[in-house]
Amino acid sequence: MVPGWTLARGDAGWLPRLGAIPDPPARLRVRGVLGEAGERRVAVVGSRRTDDYGRELARELAGGLARARVCVVSGGAEGIDAAAHEAALDAGGRTIAVLGCGLDVVYPAGHARLFRRIVESGGALVSEYEDGAPGARWTFPQRNRLVSGMSEAVVVVRADEGSGALITAAWARQQGVPLFAVPGDVRDEGSRGPTALLRSGARVAASADDVLRELGLAGQLALPEIGASPEPEGDEGAAWRALGRKPSHADEIARAAGLSTGRALAALLALELAGLCEQRPGHYFLRSR
Repeated sequence: MVPGWTLARGDAGWLPRLGAIPDPPARLRVRGVLGEAGERRVAVVGSRRTDDYGRELARELAGGLARARVCVVSGGAEGIDAAAHEAALDAGGRTIAVLGCGLDVVYPAGHARLFRRIVESGGALVSEYEDGAPGARWTFPQRNRLVSGMSEAVVVVRADEGSGALITAAWARQQGVPLFAVPGDVRDEGSRGPTALLRSGARVAASADDVLRELGLAGQLALPEIGASPEPEGDEGAAWRALGRKPSHADEIARAAGLSTGRALAALLALELAGLCEQRPGHYFLRSR
């Protein structure tokens, strides 16, 4: 991976928004391309422990923002953060991961490939900590002020009552950054944070369009979807049309598509290899876009 570099407050390329937040960093360690001062940036954050609904909504939001040429900012963590980063990359856009550890520390350990992909795709890893610094209980809440501080809006997708995403939301309010939340089933633990934010004045984010309208970017020229292709034909087309945005069992898909279970499974495997569907444990499948 390319080496990191240091950007001090006042240097050319410093993000003006960061200079206006409480307790701004004196300098940043950066790997990759931080971006221009006028770039539009939105943070998409949420729980590390999330569900399919949260991941799907994070991907839809981040992908839509990226296709509208908005840089997606998040914290590089598991769950919602990872889904947002990956969706922005899949859409051909830029994304920035703000780390709660040193720039050369891969945390979570399983995100080495994701971090490499972020940099190689023209995005950046950012940290205010010294190289080699491990993450600690206080570093992640502290870095959250940078996630919100470099963004024009913050979107909270899923968050239980103890989620660090709510700390990012609190920083956003303190910094005067518009705050959005994704509604969910009020009985779910992951909906408690967004529901509380909505009750206290956060805007509803049911899609990227809700955020883009707030930023004055409605109708923004979009980037093409990476890997976009015509609708599949034959057994694959029948299986694809039977898929939904929620997981369905292969037997149910087979019945809806008018196929035997064996033919349906073969078609679903081909769709999965083409990136058109995703598989969940127990032979459950859903559309990936």
